[in-house]
Amino acid sequence: MKSFRVTHSHIVSICAMTLMLLVFGYIREAVCETINFEQALDIALNRSSQGEMIRGNLEVAEQNYFARRINFYLPEISINGSVPSYNEDESYRFFGGATEKRLYKTRVLEYSSFIALDQSLIIGGDIRITANLLASDDRYPDTKTEAVEGSFINETTRLGDFTFSYTQPILKPSDSKHELHNKRDDLEIARMTKHEDASNLKKEVIEAYFGVLQLILKNEMHSDMLESANLTAAIDSMKFLDGVISEEDWLTSKSNRLEAELQTFEVSNELDEKRRELAILLDKDPDIELEPTIPAPPVPLSDTKQEIMLSSIEKSVPVRKAELDYSKADRQAKYAASSHGLNGDLTASYNTGQGEVETDGVTADIVTRGWEVALEFTYPIWDGGASGADVKSARLTADQALLEYNRTLKSTKAEVINLIDQLDVGYRRLEIIRKQIDLAFNKLDIAKSRLDDGQISMVAFLASRITYAESRDKYLDELKNYLLNEESLDGKFRREG
Repeated sequence: MKSFRVTHSHIVSICAMTLMLLVFGYIREAVCETINFEQALDIALNRSSQGEMIRGNLEVAEQNYFARRINFYLPEISINGSVPSYNEDESYRFFGGATEKRLYKTRVLEYSSFIALDQSLIIGGDIRITANLLASDDRYPDTKTEAVEGSFINETTRLGDFTFSYTQPILKPSDSKHELHNKRDDLEIARMTKHEDASNLKKEVIEAYFGVLQLILKNEMHSDMLESANLTAAIDSMKFLDGVISEEDWLTSKSNRLEAELQTFEVSNELDEKRRELAILLDKDPDIELEPTIPAPPVPLSDTKQEIMLSSIEKSVPVRKAELDYSKADRQAKYAASSHGLNGDLTASYNTGQGEVETDGVTADIVTRGWEVALEFTYPIWDGGASGADVKSARLTADQALLEYNRTLKSTKAEVINLIDQLDVGYRRLEIIRKQIDLAFNKLDIAKSRLDDGQISMVAFLASRITYAESRDKYLDELKNYLLNEESLDGKFRREG
């Protein structure tokens, strides 16, 4: 087996390469930006594209409901018409007192338009009012053999009429009211969903924000570990040269140094990725190095707030959503059941109009009036069971929604109780960890003094610094869990306004 001897020049080369890696290996040009916890949440909710989409979903539901509501209380008005049209038609028919059919050609220039007003009433009926206008100029050539070829009968008509109609459903719910109530529930569900989505976004920001904080701390820890491994490897190299340790121990020390270097590189790369993740959540340039600051210690959940939450489970977001889903399903079941049996429509209409017709210079004024009342009933006899199946399906859907509501009520209460207990325990844990940090800092201060006095080595001092960093990392992890639980609890209740 061929052996080799490590010389002083080898050690110098190793140390020089290590120093170059530490100084130049992880340098990356970037713009740094300091951001605190409240700023991150505010940006994510109010100034990011994801926050804008959350608000946009609610705005769509608001527009749908208000449009339906406006149409329910105010009329919908439309103007319809056509540009003048010209038509020529040849037909074999009687015309103008003729005793036999002949071939006639008709030429018509016509224009018609109307204005319609539609209004849904609170009682469920629908009103429709239309104002119509007709203007036409007809020319009928007379092709009888005794008539002059190409002679015409000209008829000019100008008529206007006004029509009023009303339809009232009987023994069945109003379609307009049914749709309005559904839109109202959809709007309330959208408000609850917006609150849930905002809460989920805040939890994403918390995860990314503390991910960056913890990785910054771990990056410092691994830098200390790498420095300690470098010193240990250098010391072991000297020991190996002096024959104090074996070649195997020296190689193990060198391997540990390389492993520490690899872990430092991995943590640094993971930190860059987590920074980019946080930047994307906040709609910032991924090249910006965000430097988050540690949030202030949380305030414990007061007994009053706990009692308010526990007494307001029925008003919580998950329960209200389940309640609204049941309300819609129950309304649909009643609507389907009422539409399946005997139902009818009462229809009433009235129209009046006036105008004039001029035929070959002779003008006649025309006044028209008419009205109608009709009551139509419908009762299904047999349709193969399709309608009954629809009614049963709607009822089953409503029953399932009621079961889901009761389950959500119980599970939400259990979740709220668990979250309150976790917050209480988490707050106590944070207090204990803060004391542990103070102890670790005191130990680090003592180690620094002993290092300055030459009582301990740099490796021992770095071990104390790593212990101090580990206690701070433990605190950050516990604080992250506390804030996540706090947001989960706040996400169950929607603040008014």
